Amino acid sequence: MSKRVLRTRADVCQLCNSGLARQNPLRQLQWSQRTSSTIGRISTSRRSYVPKSQKLIRPSHTSEVSSPRRISTGHDHPKAQLSQSELARCWEEVRTTCNLLLSSEGIPLEEQTIHALNECNSLAELLVLEPPSLIKKHGAASALLSLDDSSGAKKIPLQKLPVVTQRTVDDLSQLAYSIIKHPPVFITPDILELYVKIQANLSRPQTLPEVFNLYTDKPLPREGTPIRYSRQNPNKVANAVPVAVADRALQAAIDSKQLVVAMDIVQSTYTTTAFHRAKFVRKGLLPATAAAAAPIAAYAVASQLALLQTTMESTMATNVAFAGILAYVFFTGTIGVVAVTTANDQMDRVTWAPGIPLRERWMREEERAAIDKIAGSWGFRETWRRGEEEGEDWDALREWIGRKGLILDRVSLMEGME
Repeated sequence: MSKRVLRTRADVCQLCNSGLARQNPLRQLQWSQRTSSTIGRISTSRRSYVPKSQKLIRPSHTSEVSSPRRISTGHDHPKAQLSQSELARCWEEVRTTCNLLLSSEGIPLEEQTIHALNECNSLAELLVLEPPSLIKKHGAASALLSLDDSSGAKKIPLQKLPVVTQRTVDDLSQLAYSIIKHPPVFITPDILELYVKIQANLSRPQTLPEVFNLYTDKPLPREGTPIRYSRQNPNKVANAVPVAVADRALQAAIDSKQLVVAMDIVQSTYTTTAFHRAKFVRKGLLPATAAAAAPIAAYAVASQLALLQTTMESTMATNVAFAGILAYVFFTGTIGVVAVTTANDQMDRVTWAPGIPLRERWMREEERAAIDKIAGSWGFRETWRRGEEEGEDWDALREWIGRKGLILDRVSLMEGME
């Protein structure tokens, strides 16, 4: 039995009873009896899918369902240990909710999928997270070490959990994976973020690379009898994995000490064409548009300046002013681009190999930072011991970094080797 101290029996059952009753409007949806008239729009701010039948008017409680429910520990009640019967009852409720989604006919709505994953996430936090009161009980040192966690809770190592709880963790991870893998389920950014959160809490990041690939190229469901599927373009900007989600997945793999999974996560997120296009649209489209419009703006300004002088012809004055303004803008802009693309203060152990173009360095900076994070997590923390690492994993990591045009622990940049 777990040694964790949790809330009272009534609070624990909140996951199974009052928590589900709070979202009763979703429970009232008859999934198995849904027809094409109830199949609506699956949409987010960056990625949307509208079936050909008709659009759905979203319920007013969408914002409540879209955010993962957090379990309140309640400071006014004495904590009680989570018994195996309570754990089994909560697990049965979560499994029933997920099986209802998996067995439904037609295309599930985004709210229904998020609702099922919210139940999985609530149970995951209940299994592996210590409440803040228990952290305070352990002493001031534990409380200080937990300050970086916004939730005020600390994750319990899985090896310290009872065997039955570890088995439930595996089953819960597999259940969440089955929802994402379900063909009619369309993976939106909110669904992907919630799934990554579940697997990160459970310390089960093995399926994350595959799910990231599904996010970009999973066939789109089309309403019909039977359901038809169409291929989507994996290189679209909307199919790029969000940076925050990729960072959280990578951190989960690092915390689990799974090097191969961390490398696969980098390969399936930061290196994709969709990710690079999304970065250009997000950060490079505005400067590129300004650079393209600079000659037109410079000519308009030069033509107006030519009217203010009387020393030369208007045409010649316009050309001289236009050349001067354009030269100043592009020379200054070039210096700025070089300064941005060659900045290396953020680099720790992984740097660019000579000959990599500056545009490629800027485009792949998130990839380099992720690989740098992996190298820093698997190597020695002491700076004076860097370069002494050895073993099969470290050799494989060094070779993998070299194939990507990067250098691990460049001697000329190491401390004392300038």
